[in-house]
Amino acid sequence: MEIWPAVDWLDGYMVRLEQGQYHAVTRYSDNPLLVFQTRFGQLPRRIHLVDLDGARTGHFTAWNLLEQLSRHDVAVEVGGGFRDQTSIEQALGAGARRVVLGTQLLQDPAWAKELLTRFSPDQLVASLDISQGQAKLEGWTKEGGNAVALWKHLYQLGYTLCNVTDISRDGTLQGINRAFWQEIVEHYPGDIGAGGGIRADQDLIVLQQLGIHRAVIGKAWLSGQIDLSQWEGVF
Repeated sequence: MEIWPAVDWLDGYMVRLEQGQYHAVTRYSDNPLLVFQTRFGQLPRRIHLVDLDGARTGHFTAWNLLEQLSRHDVAVEVGGGFRDQTSIEQALGAGARRVVLGTQLLQDPAWAKELLTRFSPDQLVASLDISQGQAKLEGWTKEGGNAVALWKHLYQLGYTLCNVTDISRDGTLQGINRAFWQEIVEHYPGDIGAGGGIRADQDLIVLQQLGIHRAVIGKAWLSGQIDLSQWEGVF
């Protein structure tokens, strides 16, 4: 299992939202690097960094944090507010391994197609945040249409990486909804990463059994319910 510890960034703090609600926020620290160093004695190989301010406004703002992580040789998968080619280029130039795209990618098929003339598929990750089969956009504040249809169109264009979040479980520590992920495996081609509700090692084992081999973990590592040091390849 390829685990990406999540760092969600809002107003200068590492936070977690519950079910994507900006009013249901838990603040953890203004120094994510120190949190990892204090708890594990080292930084992870990979971090999934999301600028929640950027997700709402359409303008990524966590440049300093991205550059800090890159200087420490952390592979960063970064998202939140990337809605033009220039900002994607800037993120990759700042050391991001790949850029996660949601709102603009899902709303503008022509732009999605054009991006693949400028970037390789392994530099771009489609983000599908799903509630009751529908994709949610702009920081989960707007409806985006049928999620399966959106991803299949992107896959046909040449996208291969897709991060799926089960909004109903995200930030709740309720455990994964096996039926949700079974449906994802059956209907979503490509390399799928999972997020939303992961609370224990058993959830990761179930995802692997279903055929999902990438996962983004947020609240479970912050709360200590999953010990990242026990999973091979995290550090």
